[in-house]
Amino acid sequence: MLGRVLKNRFKLIDERGNGSMATVYIGRDLETNRLYAVKVLSKQASADSELVERFKREFELLTRLSGPHIVSPVDFGEDKGGGLFIVMDYVDGHNLKHAVLTGGAFLPARAIDVAEQATAGVAAAAERGIVHRDIKPQNLLLSVNGTVKLADFGLARSNESADITVTGFFVGTPYYVSPEQVENSRRADVRADLYSLACVFFELLTGRVPFDGEHAWDVVMQHLNGPIPSARSLRPELPPEFDDFFQKALAKSREDRFQTPLAFTEALAGLPVRQTGVSRPLEPLATLQPAGGGASFTLSAPDMIIGRSDPQRGVHPDVDLLPLDPAQTVSRRHARITRRGGSFYIEDMNAFNPTRVNNVQLAPHQELELHSGDALRLGNIELRFEIRPR
Repeated sequence: MLGRVLKNRFKLIDERGNGSMATVYIGRDLETNRLYAVKVLSKQASADSELVERFKREFELLTRLSGPHIVSPVDFGEDKGGGLFIVMDYVDGHNLKHAVLTGGAFLPARAIDVAEQATAGVAAAAERGIVHRDIKPQNLLLSVNGTVKLADFGLARSNESADITVTGFFVGTPYYVSPEQVENSRRADVRADLYSLACVFFELLTGRVPFDGEHAWDVVMQHLNGPIPSARSLRPELPPEFDDFFQKALAKSREDRFQTPLAFTEALAGLPVRQTGVSRPLEPLATLQPAGGGASFTLSAPDMIIGRSDPQRGVHPDVDLLPLDPAQTVSRRHARITRRGGSFYIEDMNAFNPTRVNNVQLAPHQELELHSGDALRLGNIELRFEIRPR
């Protein structure tokens, strides 16, 4: 497939990974020169009607989602050879599994930060009634600027759509699957995703999965019946609160676990990282203040899209300017603000009305560092960017 051009637009220039169902490539947009991730369904999977339907549904589910911690879909199509493909935002980095295998266990503060971002992705899906059902480090992408994005919704299901038959005895991956998911994958709700995320967090902290075994079924039986492991037995410098967290997060009964992503995040934030000798630095807080007055927008995430919402198209930007822009001069995905190393950058997203910073027009996809007091203009909306140290 390397070198092939899909839809006369996306040229496949490199391979990033492959599995039994699909291969993921880096694709270059010949119109904009921008890089994207392109997931191509394999020939074998294309001959299976159930897998084809699942691939189509993956794209459909992705179109319902938005947010800085979920990979965004761009396009969907069929290659001349008959293979289906999904074009998605490209994440410059690696998955969490690669990060652990190459760099070992994370420092506690970094592991908590990564887990909090991953939880935000799970929360965004849950708000749309979508359960991922395959949370694992291979499906959590860590960009070079530290942003975590949830990917691969191939096993996801929505409470609005019928389930699809899956070959095998359960849906998910043995090392990270929740007990209820083993017994009946249709019972899985957001609490199953949070259980899997707790398994990932355990691995980030210790470099090992919480349950292991010679065979897949051995691992599954430990999820069902085995004692909850101690992270401190593998990393003694961790405070006791970490083991308390896992006793709740990995409880066999979902009624005994954290019931919502918010509760999970609050528990993560309450872990005493400073007692481990590593404190999390407080990133500066940035806001966008409308020039005409009114409530400001807090830029709390490392990666945020500014635009106007369009529920019919499933567009829900992080900073929604629609209430300020009745003439709809702001594009749905107008600009992106990212935070890297304490600095903030704005990127024009090829908006119809260009993005301006201090009356200087940005070229499409041009990125510019922001400074406190900068005046931004998106369509007819004027905003002032402010950085407030914490």
